[in-house]
Amino acid sequence: MKALNEKILHYLVLIVITLICGGVMWKLSAKDQLVKQQEGAGVRSLPAIAAPKAPVAVKPLQEQLCEITSTYAGKIQPWENYQVGFAVGGRVVSLGVNEGGKPLDEGDQVQAGEVLATMDDRVFRAHKSNVAAQIEQATSELRRAQQIRQSRPSALTESELERLVTDLALAKAQNEIALKNLDDATLRSPVTATISKRMIKPGESVNPNQIVFELIENDDVLLVVDVPESRVRELEERMRTIRKNRRQLPAAASPAEDSVFRAHVHLEGRDRFGNLWPTLDGEVYRIPEVSDARTGLFPLEIRLTNAQRLLRPGMVATADVVTARMSGYLIPETAILFRQRTAHLFSVTEAPAQMEILYWEFGHTHIYRAKQVSLARWVDQGEFVFVPAEEVQLSSVVVRGQFRLADNQLLRVVNLHDFSPGEIQFNQATSEPDASRINVVAGREEVDGSN
Repeated sequence: MKALNEKILHYLVLIVITLICGGVMWKLSAKDQLVKQQEGAGVRSLPAIAAPKAPVAVKPLQEQLCEITSTYAGKIQPWENYQVGFAVGGRVVSLGVNEGGKPLDEGDQVQAGEVLATMDDRVFRAHKSNVAAQIEQATSELRRAQQIRQSRPSALTESELERLVTDLALAKAQNEIALKNLDDATLRSPVTATISKRMIKPGESVNPNQIVFELIENDDVLLVVDVPESRVRELEERMRTIRKNRRQLPAAASPAEDSVFRAHVHLEGRDRFGNLWPTLDGEVYRIPEVSDARTGLFPLEIRLTNAQRLLRPGMVATADVVTARMSGYLIPETAILFRQRTAHLFSVTEAPAQMEILYWEFGHTHIYRAKQVSLARWVDQGEFVFVPAEEVQLSSVVVRGQFRLADNQLLRVVNLHDFSPGEIQFNQATSEPDASRINVVAGREEVDGSN
């Protein structure tokens, strides 16, 4: 009996505890509902000035006239190659001399008409003297025959007179050949050039038209770059635009940039201090009509001035060929967010706001918000992306912290101190977000400033 009473008492205690716990839970639930009703009735949302903000770094942008370039690599070649030799055969007796008085050798500069080498011309001189004697004899015989013909017409037939005239003409022709052979015994440079190869020495014999010197014109040189067929149309359109602009310019006017098919050339390698060589300005000289049979690419020729003779054929260089000049913005490539075939960036807008502490206002300030800008057209320019001005209007771009931003999100610009007053301008916000948007922004996790 005692055990039964203890068991009943135990169950009663458990029931009482359960009822008490249920009552406490109901009370707490009713209190939470009352708080929520009061918040919905009149509690203000967190002000935008006090809401958490994503730290970002910005870069000011200005619309400017930009060059759109395509980059190609190639080798420098001489403006023109010449292979020269004697037109007659014989033995070389001497070479021309350079400025130092030494025989011409590879690398020496020669002027047009300068003697490169001379051949033993004794045989040619003797032949010239022989032909001169023949001319004198033929002239005398013809003069005597004409005198006889005048005094006694029947003493000399017409055919004999014609033969004497022919003999004189043949002697004169032989004299011209002798003079040419004598002149060909001296080899002269056809142009002002540089000797790239010398293939003879004094005392050696050469055959007619055997190559003995190779000359290159290098006051101007050509950078030949290989262009794929997909880019030739673009280059040809630019060339036609350049030619049209040149026709419209006055004859005395200096060429404008839109009348020069410009190319910026960068030589490979560095100087002794590790610095890149200065950029050279060249001009597209020729777009080939057909592709190279071996590579299938089009060898585009770019003309470079080489007055100081510092450029040598065989040097490797890279050319940034200017295919267009347009007004727009150069934006760092890291600031662009690429998503499959779309791209966008974040700009910054500025809006006025009240400074509040508790329920008191202490004046006006500004808040910054992210503005997502979609890009429909852009051109990849290596470290930068060109965006046409007709596509968007920008005054700034987010360059750090942009990967976790959302449109209209509150921002904290961390590098404003890097700019002088007025150097960076933000677009004015067109509208204020509603309270629900502010609550969402306030609860968003901040972006790491190191991004």
